[in-house]
Amino acid sequence: MSWHFNNEQLISQAQIVLSLGKSAADIITDFVPVPGLSASVGLLCMIMKLTENVIVNKHQARQLRDRCHTLLQAAKDAINNVKDTNMANAFQKIEETLSNIQKNMDKWAQLRRVDAFLRQKEIKDNIQRHHSEISDCFHLFEVVSQVEIYNYLEEFESNAARDQKEMMTLLSNIHESQTLIRESQSSIDNKLENTNVKLEQIMALMQTCLSETKHNADQIHNGLAVSLYNLQQHTKLLLPKLNLESGEVLILTRFPISSTSTMDIYEGLYLNQEKVTIKMMRAVNSNEKSKARFMREVRVWNEVWTKDKGKHVLPFYGFCQLGVPYPFMISPWQEHGTALEYVKQYDLTVDYQRMIMHISRGVQVLHEMKIVHGNIKASNIMISPSFEPLLADFGLSKIVEDLNGIPFTQSQGVADSYRWFAPEVCTGEGILSTSSDIYALGMTIIELFTHQRPFSNIKNLTHVIIQCQQGQLPERPSAPEVLQRGLDDHTWALLKDSWKIAAVDRPKIDEVISRLNSV
Repeated sequence: MSWHFNNEQLISQAQIVLSLGKSAADIITDFVPVPGLSASVGLLCMIMKLTENVIVNKHQARQLRDRCHTLLQAAKDAINNVKDTNMANAFQKIEETLSNIQKNMDKWAQLRRVDAFLRQKEIKDNIQRHHSEISDCFHLFEVVSQVEIYNYLEEFESNAARDQKEMMTLLSNIHESQTLIRESQSSIDNKLENTNVKLEQIMALMQTCLSETKHNADQIHNGLAVSLYNLQQHTKLLLPKLNLESGEVLILTRFPISSTSTMDIYEGLYLNQEKVTIKMMRAVNSNEKSKARFMREVRVWNEVWTKDKGKHVLPFYGFCQLGVPYPFMISPWQEHGTALEYVKQYDLTVDYQRMIMHISRGVQVLHEMKIVHGNIKASNIMISPSFEPLLADFGLSKIVEDLNGIPFTQSQGVADSYRWFAPEVCTGEGILSTSSDIYALGMTIIELFTHQRPFSNIKNLTHVIIQCQQGQLPERPSAPEVLQRGLDDHTWALLKDSWKIAAVDRPKIDEVISRLNSV
């Protein structure tokens, strides 16, 4: 390997950069008496310049630069103590080592910011490897000591910690997140899916940084949360880690703002930016089993979000069970409340047929993905900011069933849902299916038309269950206001079919939508 450098060129390349307090000019002057090191000196000067362009691992890179300089100084000092043949071999080894470092430093210096962040762990590992190679070179002169090794390792860990903190500071800066977005969009390979993959990896890195700072309500932690939220809004992706135990969510209310038979509902703040609903499930204890079950459910939440983007189905932002007796799920806050609350408040302006169609399309989204909702009723349908109904809490019944080891219908606190349950759900194993969803959808439709729960004329729940088992249907409403809302003969016929006692006789969701379309 042969290197030829013009001294003036090297000096101009690194004229304001120092290594161990010396400029390129000083270094070149120092090593003039050692011609065998001229190529390595040239490499060191190039490394000095490149080091200043490393974005994320800058302190580690500077330490590596200085240790290259120390190695050359050790070689110079040992020149009179080593045989010529061995010295030539040593100089060759040093040149090869610095050449490898220079090539890698050149790659790191040219990285785009987004790639520099994503590869910071890889770069750290490579720098450690280069330090080991330098130590091998020191051994050639028998000048390395355990003290030197300990000192460089201690300094390396200190520099790595400094780089980590500076990286978190950068990522917590709102302008930095905007720069990362622009840079990803302007890349040569700028397909949306490729851009989002890079940004999703940055989001995962930010979540890791959040975890490291979660016990410090400081500017870095708060800035990371805001930057992460901005990236999420841009990519339209859920967070990479849906087990939100890194301080992504803050519970704002000491006591529940409302409760159902199975959960307590709190108000929360998501990534310091968005008001969210926190639903704590009293039917399930927080433990490793529940954590593992929720982690399996994360895949389903992501798939539903990818397919629907929150158009028909209220998304889950994630779950957490850290420091609480019961696990809780996080969903976007819906200011307009539940579907039942909404129709009662805005009765005269509600387009009931449109609302029912929108709800049915939400059921279709789930059923096409082989997902059973399990507990469809108006109180589990939220109204979006654009006044559209969103199916909420899909799949929670199955989670409760799996974790408790008993049918969902036998779980504590679900008796309130029996008025919507199909006959087969109320007996035996209590099987939840897409057919039982259709039955519950029919009950929800009549609930919305009447503003009353199904079988509202029967107070005793046991009598309701007996009627269902016998195939008795809810009485057809005849009040003028119900008819005015749209409960006509065609819709009533569809509801009766959805309540057939045999699950196989009920229409599929595609047929329900087709028949609603023909109204």
